[in-house]
Amino acid sequence: MQKMEGINHWLDVLKEHAPSGYAIALHIEFNAPKLMFQTYPVAWINHYEENGYVLNDPVVMWGFGAKGTCRWSKMEELDTRGVFKEAQNYGMNFGFVSSIGTNNKHTIGGFARADREFTDAEISEITEILEMIHKEEISAIKLNDKQKALLNAIAGGARIEEASTSLGIPIVTVKAQLMKVRTLLGTRTSAEAVQRAADLGLLA
Repeated sequence: MQKMEGINHWLDVLKEHAPSGYAIALHIEFNAPKLMFQTYPVAWINHYEENGYVLNDPVVMWGFGAKGTCRWSKMEELDTRGVFKEAQNYGMNFGFVSSIGTNNKHTIGGFARADREFTDAEISEITEILEMIHKEEISAIKLNDKQKALLNAIAGGARIEEASTSLGIPIVTVKAQLMKVRTLLGTRTSAEAVQRAADLGLLA
């Protein structure tokens, strides 16, 4: 199946279960995920990246070193840089990590909320959803040459009219192809489609 409809459905469900956001590193190989999905506050994501927290993030460290689930409140000894304390400034007061799969196909997810700890039942339900996302075969997604050329043009800053001219295809065809690619990759915007295609190595 060449669609990510299943993944995107479950990602939408997770938004309801983790009201302060989540971050999922899907199908990690050689310490790098095939895809990243994040709904944490944008301000937190920027702060996290600017300060290089990934190297000291207890969620990442625990997720790589263990399998299963663990509440953030049980991981404070790993938080030598105060990442969790900083996260509280962005409404991420409680959370847990879920690490599943094998070394060949490993997925780590962090989930947060502001008001209270996740219950055992909620952690179990979210982890079941993460397992379903983990089982999706993203390597089956393919783009044809015309779709690659179109996304490369958009990635280079071309507007729809400019892509139409440079590729020699009608504007209506460009719009139709972009809609098809967004559906194929499970994204809502063309910019997201470009990023996801790049993440999957489909634009080479």
